[in-house]
Amino acid sequence: MKSISIPGFWQRFLGLTVLLVLTAACGGKEAPEEARVRVEGGPPAVQDIDVTLRYPIELEAAEKVAVSPVAVSGFLTSVLVDVGDKVRAGQVIAMVDCREYAAQRTQAETAISRWQAQEEETRAQLGRLLAMDQNKLVAPAELDRARAAHRVSEAQLADARAKLSEATQRQGYCWLKSPFDGYVSERNLDPGAMVGPGGQPVVTIVKTRDVKVVASVTEQDAPKVTRGAEVHVLLHALPDSPLRGTVARLGRSLDPKTRTLTVEVDVPNAQEVLLPGMTGRAEIVVGKRENALLLPVTAVLNLEEASYVYVVREKDGKPRAHRVQVKLGVDRGDWLEILEGISPTDQVILVGRELVTEGTWVEVTPPKKAPTEEDEARKDASVSSLVGEKEGSDAEEAGAAGDDGKGTAEKATPAQATGSGPTNVAPAKNETPQAASPPPAPAPKPQTKAAQAAPAAPKVQAQKSQAQKSQVKNSEPPSSAPTPAAPPTTPPKTEPAQAPSAPAASAPAPTAPATVTPPAGSATP
Repeated sequence: MKSISIPGFWQRFLGLTVLLVLTAACGGKEAPEEARVRVEGGPPAVQDIDVTLRYPIELEAAEKVAVSPVAVSGFLTSVLVDVGDKVRAGQVIAMVDCREYAAQRTQAETAISRWQAQEEETRAQLGRLLAMDQNKLVAPAELDRARAAHRVSEAQLADARAKLSEATQRQGYCWLKSPFDGYVSERNLDPGAMVGPGGQPVVTIVKTRDVKVVASVTEQDAPKVTRGAEVHVLLHALPDSPLRGTVARLGRSLDPKTRTLTVEVDVPNAQEVLLPGMTGRAEIVVGKRENALLLPVTAVLNLEEASYVYVVREKDGKPRAHRVQVKLGVDRGDWLEILEGISPTDQVILVGRELVTEGTWVEVTPPKKAPTEEDEARKDASVSSLVGEKEGSDAEEAGAAGDDGKGTAEKATPAQATGSGPTNVAPAKNETPQAASPPPAPAPKPQTKAAQAAPAAPKVQAQKSQAQKSQVKNSEPPSSAPTPAAPPTTPPKTEPAQAPSAPAASAPAPTAPATVTPPAGSATP
């Protein structure tokens, strides 16, 4: 059988066609490269924690009383204290009009005097009759009447004395006094107001040397709280001053309206910083749990149905994010206890949870350590030392620059006077100042004797010489720059120097240009 030979051109054409067909069949595009997300992660924290119940609390005064008249009615004649005043036990704080009770006391005193005289008379009469009865000179009926009259006078005297005591006590109620040492927290009435038993109190006094923390525990947690349990209190007004105490009193029945149990904790307040009415939160310790797993709240995803965290696990040879469901325990504010779902060795994504989904390729870095107060103090000290060193170096450089400028000026003075050296000529007022010159070249070598023996030129000649020297120095390349092209070998044309803006009569006649010797190492024109 004869074989068919295909020319090389057609072989290449067929191969290119097959390649194009295969490329089109595969989609014609390469798959995009998978992105990697950088997150911070690590294992959960393991430590022993207290199992606590968190509840809002309110401070109440250890003792509180509303002062109002007890058994008298009348108009207020004066109120001697105001809100915030400190009072002592037994101090008079208000007075009620007691003229009526004063009159009743006077009547009682008068009745006592009358019945006391009558009692004395009946007692003397009874004594005489008893003496006569020894000789059988008094009838028994008359003696009985004398005895009865004496007993009646004694009873009337006792009644009068009781009325006097009552009137005195009622009159004492007209002076409203403080029952204990404390402060006036409220003042409700002013002089002239009508007061009486059961009416509005005049003032309210609280005792703040001791306060109590009051919390309302729900029905489900009520069996867990016991007398003597440790309590940690944090007030909103004093976040940097936590309080500690123990449960002092427990209510024996639930509030029928709120179905909560009242729990009270006594807290000393010797400095009287704590004020009744302050609010905060209390943690009642009901147990302890060892080796608990804790995660920051930023690492936990809380949804309606459950809570989740992202752990890092190897898949296809790459670390990838995997979402797992967890069961939460004690809420410690910034940290949450994890009861189920992860182990102490799992790598949990702590920062960057919102950047990943199930199966995301991640790069895990250890979490950043939050700066402490010592780190901040050390940083401030280092910054202060650097600023001090920089200020010292700047001062030294400024002093050195001043010394160099002074020496340069002293050295340049004779040269400018003779015109034999370079002279810095300031531009005239009507001339435009030139741009700043590049950094100065290295100091030139000493000139030859011929150059030193050259006669001094006039001021205009010195200016031209200085201009030529500047042109020669500018043509010298810096050490770090590339070498420029060689300058022309012909000497530069001599141009007359421009005279300053002064009267032409005062300028000297121009002479032949002075010979300029270039510094060693520079290009020779």
